[in-house]
Amino acid sequence: MSYKRPALLLAIILSNAYSIAQEMSATEILKKSIQYHDPKEQWNSFNHVMEFLSERPNGVDRQSMVSIDNNKGYFSLVEDGSEMTVTMDKCTAIPEGKTCENIKRTRNYYLYLWGLPMKLNDEGTVVDQNVKEEKFEGIECYVLRVPYEEDVWFFYIDKVTYAMKGYMFYKDEPTKKGEVIYLKNEERVGDMRIPKTRKWITTPNGKFLGTDILMLVK
Repeated sequence: MSYKRPALLLAIILSNAYSIAQEMSATEILKKSIQYHDPKEQWNSFNHVMEFLSERPNGVDRQSMVSIDNNKGYFSLVEDGSEMTVTMDKCTAIPEGKTCENIKRTRNYYLYLWGLPMKLNDEGTVVDQNVKEEKFEGIECYVLRVPYEEDVWFFYIDKVTYAMKGYMFYKDEPTKKGEVIYLKNEERVGDMRIPKTRKWITTPNGKFLGTDILMLVK
């Protein structure tokens, strides 16, 4: 019966090789996800205008236009007939009822969400090296955990393509109070792949907050 041993040995070797291949670090998974979304590192020189349609459960849709020039640190948001603009840390257009700090928070919000997963490489960002695996919308994903000062984020990365399929954050991790965001479809901007649609749901009660749709990039 010794003729069966080579086949058995090969099966063991292949099984071990598969197991080792799956034991990727969070850093390696993030690198592969960035390679999928921004293979030529174009986010740092991103200079485009994006038009959005925001659908809300109360039926009042909102249109907005965002201009981002990462070469100059420029950000502008036109919404509801008013404009807010900041270059680096200097606000040059402040709508009534807003402060420069309000505008900077809005800028950071847009740059963070639309710059994912590349923004996870920002200085000071700590990616938990304990990688979990879960299904997200029926897709097998790696789960990267990133703790910040005020909340904890979880990013779902497709195990096959390394595309980011969604993310979730908890304001209070023990009670799981936060929001989960589902990403659908992609828009090609140069060689970048960025999400076209974001659907926001609260956790743990599952309340629908709205959907943001990227209508145009120029």
